[in-house]
Amino acid sequence: MVTGSAPLPRVARLALGAALLAPAALAAQQPPWTIEKPAQHAFGALWKASIAVRRERVACMAGTVTDDSVRVTAVEPLAASEQQGDSLNAPAERSIAECGPPTWIGTVHTHVRSTDDPDPAPGFSPQDRMVMSLWSGKWAKQGAFCVIYGAHSAHCESYPPHRAERKLPGQE
Repeated sequence: MVTGSAPLPRVARLALGAALLAPAALAAQQPPWTIEKPAQHAFGALWKASIAVRRERVACMAGTVTDDSVRVTAVEPLAASEQQGDSLNAPAERSIAECGPPTWIGTVHTHVRSTDDPDPAPGFSPQDRMVMSLWSGKWAKQGAFCVIYGAHSAHCESYPPHRAERKLPGQE
């Protein structure tokens, strides 16, 4: 999460701009998702842990992302001590660094509010979309992202849709 009044680096400004323009276009292009039972249980546990402390929690997701489907097979929460975000933002830097390929396909985080509104936001915030864009840019591939906003409620998207993988420097 970017806070304070320091100017954003150019790449972050570009990522944020692209992320803010993309939601409507993405909705029609999303492949079907399958979240396997172990991952479903992990989503529930992540929500319960988040509600217990009234703080957002983040986890890495394992599985596969293709142009025509997303399958989530496992979820591994970041250690609570690594999650120093406040109740309105999950620690993006850790999730981008820790939740990359080949083990992970993206991230899941909870939306929990502890202040003005008791109902969590049911979709990705502009900051979430910037993190999705930065994850995809860092790992040079399409990622899978979910936000959990209730005991049995989540919103998931692949980002960016239908992106051909590009090689990182030093890869062949």
